Amino acid sequence: MKQIKKTLIFVAGRLLLILIAAISVSFWNKVSAEENPQTEMSYQLDLNASSREQNEDNSSDPIDPYISFHEEGGWSAKLWGKPFDNRLLLGMWTHHFESGDDQENNNELLGMVYNGYYVGTFINTHSDRVVSAGWQRKLYSLSSGEWSVEAGYRAGVMYGYKKYLRAFDTDFFPLFQTLLDVSYKNVGLELSWAGVVMTAGFYFKI
Repeated sequence: MKQIKKTLIFVAGRLLLILIAAISVSFWNKVSAEENPQTEMSYQLDLNASSREQNEDNSSDPIDPYISFHEEGGWSAKLWGKPFDNRLLLGMWTHHFESGDDQENNNELLGMVYNGYYVGTFINTHSDRVVSAGWQRKLYSLSSGEWSVEAGYRAGVMYGYKKYLRAFDTDFFPLFQTLLDVSYKNVGLELSWAGVVMTAGFYFKI
């Protein structure tokens, strides 16, 4: 089990590095393209055609990043941000920084994010079926071509823990996770952190 956990963490880390590297290459190619001189043919275009071509070129430029603390007014709006992209959540694997004897690392998450609301169900580390729901909001996002990055948080409530994480001796417990998503086209990798737990999972945009 420890070897499987280490392998999953290694794979998730390498995937994140590959995605970040690909985004960096994409940005570099766009910057390099902007520095190339115009060809003789472009000089022969009339003023109106040149203007149309420039507008088309600008449409493919990287979109300026959204940063809620810069663009939103008031602290409540800054912290509320914007909804994450709609998606289906498919699978989740966890790494616990505190070891235990009965920890399940393949959590079999199935969930959905729609208009900033989140709902999902998963198997917790003690093999209990848990249902969770709440909000999923982004504070930062950046897109370049088919690539996009989003960062923010998920907040809500969980129900189903039988052994640990029980509020007032009930099956309910608050949920709060920080999130970092990297996607290409409609498929993405979601990384999260909450307390002593780090998770990795996949999603499909809808």
